[in-house]
Amino acid sequence: MSITAKAVMPVTIDSQVQFNQCVTSHDFLIILFTAKWCEPCQPFAAVFAGVAAQYPHIVFAVADIDVATDLVANFRVAQVPALMVIRDRVVVDMVTGAMQVHEFDHHVHMWQSLDMTEVNTHFSQKPAAG
Repeated sequence: MSITAKAVMPVTIDSQVQFNQCVTSHDFLIILFTAKWCEPCQPFAAVFAGVAAQYPHIVFAVADIDVATDLVANFRVAQVPALMVIRDRVVVDMVTGAMQVHEFDHHVHMWQSLDMTEVNTHFSQKPAAG
């Protein structure tokens, strides 16, 4: 396991460039889109950080929608809190709304158990000549 995989505190993503770097550097990424003015986001940020500490092999990141405006626009984030889950450079889920610890943990288990074999096979195929 690499040293970067042992980080337990969520990293901050402030731009599309940082997002791209995270996605190309890590196989499993969960991003929380949040805002300082969002009331449900504040308690969920604590839930997010607590669950992140239990999964050191997954990169957890936070993007403030008022800072990472290019990223928010590219993914059309319209509601916070929102979670984007990326496995092997593919967005596999997007969930909106705050969750309790047990709910979020259940989702992380579900995303972790997702078999990426067919997805990776699909994206590794060359397009048919037309």
